[in-house]
Amino acid sequence: MNSFTGTPSVTSVVHLAMPPAMPSKIAAAGERETRVVPRLRKIGAAWLRHSCRMPEERVKDVLVVLSELLTNAVLHGTGDSVGYRSWSPEPGLIRFEIDDGTETEDPLPQAPSPLAESGRGLLLVSLFVKELGGDWGFTRHGTTAWCCLPIHDDEPVSGRREL
Repeated sequence: MNSFTGTPSVTSVVHLAMPPAMPSKIAAAGERETRVVPRLRKIGAAWLRHSCRMPEERVKDVLVVLSELLTNAVLHGTGDSVGYRSWSPEPGLIRFEIDDGTETEDPLPQAPSPLAESGRGLLLVSLFVKELGGDWGFTRHGTTAWCCLPIHDDEPVSGRREL
C-alpha cells in the first residue's frame, strides 16, 4: 500500500510484446530534371531513418541504390516526370520503385569502357543490392525500377519480383 495515497502500490510491471508497426507508404514525383534526384533522395532517407528505423550504415548504402536508380530515370527516361514510392510489403522488408514513364525492354547493366566517366550505375545497384541481401529489377515493360531489401541484416530477400 502506498502510504502517501492510500492506494495499492505497483510491485511489478509487465511489458506486452506488440508487433512492430509497419512503416507508412510514401509517394512523391518531380519533373525529369537532375535537381529532382537530391529532393527524392532526401524524402527516401527520411522515410528509411524515421518510418523504417533502418540502421544508419544501411541507410547510406540503400541511398546509393536509390540515387543511382533516380539518376538513371532522369538521364535515360523519356517521360515528363520521375515518380518514387516506398512501402513495406511485410514486416522487416522495404520496397521502393522509381517510375520514369518510359516503356522499353529491361535495361541491363553493361560493362563500360575502362576510361568512361559514366555507365556504371546499374552495376553499382547490382553490387549494393546483393551486399544488402535484397533483390531488384525492372517491371515487365521497363517503366519502373524496383528494389526489395530487408530493413536489418536479416535473411536475404529472393523471389520478390512481383509484390
